[in-house]
Amino acid sequence: MKKLFITIILLVLLGSSAFSKAENVYDLFATGKKEEAIKVLKDFVNTESNPDAKYILGLLYNDASSINLCKIDDFCLDENESNYKKAYEIFLDLYENDNDPRAAYAIGEYYDNHWVFWPNYKKAFQYYLFAAERGVPEAQYNVANMYEFGDGVKKDLVQSVRWYLQCNKSSLCGAGKEGIDDLIAELSSEELDYALSLIDETIEEVDIRITAARSIVVR
Repeated sequence: MKKLFITIILLVLLGSSAFSKAENVYDLFATGKKEEAIKVLKDFVNTESNPDAKYILGLLYNDASSINLCKIDDFCLDENESNYKKAYEIFLDLYENDNDPRAAYAIGEYYDNHWVFWPNYKKAFQYYLFAAERGVPEAQYNVANMYEFGDGVKKDLVQSVRWYLQCNKSSLCGAGKEGIDDLIAELSSEELDYALSLIDETIEEVDIRITAARSIVVR
């Protein structure tokens, strides 16, 4: 399947522009203070049940092996494999108890194309749709793609066009109708009008990147 897969977490070590004093969890990571950042996250999760802190902790468990966290706590099962089970548990808790669309998208990726989990495109679609309806552009793109090819859901070009155009409202997508000319050409004028009528202008974009860690201020 041709999908839009975004690397969930990319931490760039800052050079001369590094912060002299960390003001939030993102700054701590950017300046190499990973263990301190993790402690702050866990404190927020345990004392305040902070959804952002919990989500970012899930990201770190998911990408632990690629960002050198395997020597910290239980972040890895071994030196080469992140603790994906723990990440999944965190995302599932966020989805079930906080209706977090970011967590739904992460779970969708596990069922879509992850080497540890058995593929289940029907489940992947359900989680992606939940996230798409709540503003995750990556999920909107994947839902459109799955409707286009009938992966995990009955093929529906009207819904496919609708979700591609919904994604185009975000900063992630943005090609406009020109990017899906071939699909639009397969619709009747009535079908296109219906697809356009389904676009929700009130959906606010949700950022699934670790930059959300800037909202968690170091005490």
